[in-house]
Amino acid sequence: MSRQPRLRVQPATLIANDTPEDHAKAIAEIIADADEITIAVAFLKLGGADFLAPKLSKRLKAGAVVELFVGTDFYLTQPSALERLFELKNQHPACKVSVADKASATFHPKAYLTRRGNSYRTLIGSANLTQGGLKSNDELSMCVTHTKGDDFTRALLDTFNRYRVGKRFQDLDPLVLQQYASRYEINERERKKFEKARDAALPAGFDLRVIEAWYARYLADPQAVSDLADRKQRRSEALKVQRRIAALKDGRLDQASRIAFQDGLRDLMTSKGGRHLWGSGDIHRRGTEALSHPKPMIELFASAQTAARRPPREGYELIRKLAYPIPGVGLNMATEILCNFAPDRYAIYNGNTVGALGALGIAAPQFANFQAIGPARYEGLCATIKALGARLGGANFSESDAFLNWLYWKTKKAKPS
Repeated sequence: MSRQPRLRVQPATLIANDTPEDHAKAIAEIIADADEITIAVAFLKLGGADFLAPKLSKRLKAGAVVELFVGTDFYLTQPSALERLFELKNQHPACKVSVADKASATFHPKAYLTRRGNSYRTLIGSANLTQGGLKSNDELSMCVTHTKGDDFTRALLDTFNRYRVGKRFQDLDPLVLQQYASRYEINERERKKFEKARDAALPAGFDLRVIEAWYARYLADPQAVSDLADRKQRRSEALKVQRRIAALKDGRLDQASRIAFQDGLRDLMTSKGGRHLWGSGDIHRRGTEALSHPKPMIELFASAQTAARRPPREGYELIRKLAYPIPGVGLNMATEILCNFAPDRYAIYNGNTVGALGALGIAAPQFANFQAIGPARYEGLCATIKALGARLGGANFSESDAFLNWLYWKTKKAKPS
């Protein structure tokens, strides 16, 4: 690999579009009295061509030499913009326009080199020849002054000469223009089809302002605030019940222990014969099956109490293996147990979570079950929900779950009758 020259230049100016000295003004200034103008851009649009063409025409009439290298990757360069430059090229023999063919590497420079006598001025940065690049986008470039013969100038001239002699570039003529225009038209047609299908398939656009707006509505909902206070109290009671069930592991599984386990589990998951201390509303639909399996369930609670001290991936992996064979125990119940033991570390994940995250534009696994949610996936979901809670001021995963559950019911679409 050749050693890159050190940048030794004279005065340099930072160019940004949020200042009076935007890219349009800076480019116009360095072109204004140039004898030679060489430009390489990745993308060219009609707004950029309309801005540049009159300025180049003026310099060409004054005897300047102009050369442009234009990229066509991703079909972002507009054929109408190339037509504008083709007209300029036809009017002025000293104007050359070359178009980059597709290649393994994207043609992506944004460089505007001008020379007057032995003095050079060059703008290099992020701005393409588009209306946005020139004025409205967040762009950043350096405009530098340098002289003939220094390392920086030689490096720039060598780069442009590499473009000239390389096989990638084609002289812009009617054949090249028509061929590109045909491909561009096909790409535009297919792009619109793809975007329509993509927008239909993807969840709502991810926008932090949407999240903040929903959370403001949540805080303004008196019933939600009341439910959160009640949830905190029930969570405290649920933790006591889970610990009592886990403690049954140390004794003999007699009739009294079985009854204590069943009473405890009912208290956690249902209001029918229990206190429904867990936040999830439908665990009892499947969970009642687990009442008939006290031994593995007690083992599950005892192991979860220990596993909850571990990082989410490790603890979840252990509990997933223990819970999977037990009838009536699914992802919802397993993560409820973990979250109650460690609400700062383990998130609850169920169908309501899926729906709420989708309403916020956050893609999540559609099926809330052990097959779909492996340890690595669960760890990632915990990280996502934790970041969400941190932005909203939630104290722990339990409070985040309260918000997500509220959001699910607010955004749930009614099933057609």
